[in-house]
Amino acid sequence: MNIPQNVSRTSRCLPFLLAGGRGSRLHELTNLQCKPALSFGSGEGRIVDFILAAAATARFENLFVATQYRPNDLCRHLNRHWAHSFEKGITIRDGEFLSPYGYRGTADAVRCNATAIDAYAPREIMVLAGDHVVDIDLETLLDHHRSQSRPVTVAATAVPLTQASDFGIFDLGADGELLGFAEKPAHPTPMIGERDRALASTGIYVFDWIWLKAALRLEPARPSTLHDFGHDILPIALAEDALSVYRLPDGGSGAGGYWRDVGSLDAYRLAQLGFSGAETPVALPKTMDRPITQAIDCLSEGTVFLPGSSAGRRCQVRNAIVAPGVRLPDGFRAGYDSEEDRRWFRCSAGGTLLITAEMVARREAALRPTSARPFVSRPPRMTALSGLEG
Repeated sequence: MNIPQNVSRTSRCLPFLLAGGRGSRLHELTNLQCKPALSFGSGEGRIVDFILAAAATARFENLFVATQYRPNDLCRHLNRHWAHSFEKGITIRDGEFLSPYGYRGTADAVRCNATAIDAYAPREIMVLAGDHVVDIDLETLLDHHRSQSRPVTVAATAVPLTQASDFGIFDLGADGELLGFAEKPAHPTPMIGERDRALASTGIYVFDWIWLKAALRLEPARPSTLHDFGHDILPIALAEDALSVYRLPDGGSGAGGYWRDVGSLDAYRLAQLGFSGAETPVALPKTMDRPITQAIDCLSEGTVFLPGSSAGRRCQVRNAIVAPGVRLPDGFRAGYDSEEDRRWFRCSAGGTLLITAEMVARREAALRPTSARPFVSRPPRMTALSGLEG
């Protein structure tokens, strides 16, 4: 296909951003906002900015965004920082306004918006995940899809085998032939020649729109459907020999092959620490700077201070996420006594402490000397007399 030089290769492809998830494994951090809108780095950066930067670099003309859980912060961020990056604008459709059930899964988010998508007359739809730290060349992904003559392409990357049960896993033969796919398998298949790694879906897909629309039309009638791309749509594509895999290139900055899941407290903290040095794994989006890992006059190790947090004098804190709004009091110490930490803070299986303003306030109130606590007069307790109740 010959494309005029002044027309982007992505002009017939509509990017569809899934940005409605809560991220329940991040616990209190997502009480007030969706996972894609969580802070990353310092400044005004959010997790979603990594995939938005990739979409802007690929010169997509439009962006379609599906929101659902706590979308207000995300919508303000999109309009303030990214609307001008897409020539024909950003369309935001919230699941709570489209369906009495909301979006019931990733595939359902696209199905509920099929009529609106048709108005763009796309050749392909590229489904993007708004909750990963990623560097990917989306134009190259689209070129790969068009070269394969199959209606479905999934971007994939290698992950440690010990973590593979959290993802959709592909089984490739020695010649690269796709042999199978399993969504979050209990016993993941390792890659050939790399017994300690498996090939995982990144949650980034390219679909021929005609094929996907037909597949989605049938989904609500299937009793076993979870309305999910990994659980439902990819197995259909595999059975029809309609599925191809694009493996992200290994490498660092500039290679277009960086992907990290940040769905847990441990992963979120470690991913930010990876960007705290003088050299970052990939270029940071325009909205953010390196994470803050050291507060003034505070001894910290392996700790990330999210924007809006601060520490007093002589604090010591290790392996923690200090949430927005936290002001660690003078002499505060955490991360050195696991039993004491569990009394006040959320502690992950991997050793990450989550410290929120509410947790600090509860700790300070409990540790305050009794004489310093305000006296509250309580009325005498009234006890009903037998036979006179009511």
